[in-house]
Formats: sequence, C-alpha cells, structure tokens
Amino acid sequence: MSPIALALLALVVAGQGTPLTVYQIQLRADGSAIWTVEHRYPLGDQVSSQLFEQASKSLESYATDYGNRLASLVGRISEQLGRPMSVEGLNVTARVVETLTGRVGTIRVEFTWIGFAQTHEDGRLEVGDVFIGGLVLLEGESLRLAFPQGYETIKVAPNPDASGPSFVEWGGRRVFPDGEPYALLAPASPHSGPASGPSGSTGRSASFVDPWTIILFAAPTISAVVAALLWTRRRSRPSPQWTSDEVGAVLEVIRRYGGTVTQSKIVRETGLSKSTVSTVLKILEREGVVARQKAGREKLVRLLR
Repeated sequence: MSPIALALLALVVAGQGTPLTVYQIQLRADGSAIWTVEHRYPLGDQVSSQLFEQASKSLESYATDYGNRLASLVGRISEQLGRPMSVEGLNVTARVVETLTGRVGTIRVEFTWIGFAQTHEDGRLEVGDVFIGGLVLLEGESLRLAFPQGYETIKVAPNPDASGPSFVEWGGRRVFPDGEPYALLAPASPHSGPASGPSGSTGRSASFVDPWTIILFAAPTISAVVAALLWTRRRSRPSPQWTSDEVGAVLEVIRRYGGTVTQSKIVRETGLSKSTVSTVLKILEREGVVARQKAGREKLVRLLR
C-alpha cells in the first residue's frame, strides 16, 4: 500500500471524509504528455490544516525518492516497448485550499513524460501501449485524457464515461485490460474519418502491473507523516496504534515472499509485536489491500494489489 493510500486511509478512519484522486494526461503533438496527479481529501478542522501544512515543509526530500521510482518505471517501459522515453520537470506540491464545503488538503504531482504516445508519419498519435498489463481506477478516481489543439479522436477504447471536443474521461471503479485506455488521434481535417487501429488489448505479459501501482497510487511519504499526525490528534493518544514505517515494514515482508506469507513470519521478520501486526493487517484487509485466510494453525496473508 502506497504512502498516499495510507494518508487517505488514516483521514477516512479519523472521520475526515471521502478522498478524491484525479489523473490528467495532457497530450502534445510530439508524443510527450504532461501528467498531473492530484489527491484531494477534506481536512476538517483548523488543527488538521495546520498539521498538514507543518508536514508539507519536508516535501522536497520525499519528492526526490518519488522521482527516482518514476524514472525507473518509465525506463523499464521504454526498454519493453523499444521507444525512447524519459521523465522531465517533476514537481510535487502540497497545500490547503478553502472550498464551499470546508478546507481540502491537496497533494499534486506533475511531470512530463517524453515519448509517452506513439507518433506516426501522417501526424497521428496512438496512446495505450505504455499501459502494459492494463490499469485500475479505484472508486472516487478519474482519468482524463486531453488532446493537443487541432486533433480529433479516431478511436477510443473502452467507451469513455464523459467526452468533449478536446478530451475523454473515465471514472472508477474500472479495470482496464492490457493496452488500455487506448486512443487513436489525428489532426483534424474535413476529410478525416474512421481509421483502423489496434484494439487496446495486445495480449502482452502483465509484468508491469506492480510498477503502474507505484506511479498512480504512490505519492511522497509526507502524506504518511500527515496521516500519523492526524490519527494522533483524533484519538487523543500519545501515539497512533501504527505508523507509516510499521505499515511499510509489513508490506515489505509480504512482497519479499512473492505476495503470500504467514502472519507469524511477518511478526518475526519485522520485529513488531503481534498486536501491531494484527492491527496493520486489519486496516489493510479492510481497504482491500490484503486478504487473510486460515491455513492450519497459521494465518496466510495474501497481497491483492
């Protein structure tokens, strides 16, 4: 489970409200794309806002780690597809804004993905091959694909939930197959018409599903810091029942064993108490991140996403 997911989880558990995540991909005619990922969630009272702002002062150091993981992901996709790709201009910001319904904390990640779309000699742009293994939008998430000026859609898959002259948009919960979301775009002309294009699914290996989870559902570790502070305040306790480091330690052990491991082994290898491990797993289980089942006298923990 990523740091941003932990932050959103802690806010919901603390009674802060329902989170919202918005992804926007602004395509350029040269095949690059400006990505914007914005996580928004209600902060509630003034104290929560102050804690958020306090933690955001450490944003820069966490953004560096996020950038390294993002560059690694794009590099692996580039190698898989045989197309030059890179990441430029990563910028991560956190702020509190006033809305009609109260204060909202936002964590915004922006970067430019060079080589994101396939370019053709006739000017067409083809989007989708980078989504190796498909993509998952969770409940309360949306993805908007915005077109370059002067372009029109020839083919889109799957059918969008919303569309306009310059964009298509999908909302969660939705599970995209390999190679989707897919879009074939062409420079607008009076003679343009339906053109053939591959379907979104290409039958490739889904080996990059986990890296996509990193890019789309991860954000700077600062979010976990905010979560811990808010949890502490809400429960009026000297410390939370768990910390982001403890959650990370539990997930690290599960991943180390290929996504399936016994609960007792998690306790041994993390050095955490049985009660702490149990609390962390209950939260992760409730959020659909892990599942537990009895296997004799043991409890087997399986990573779901």
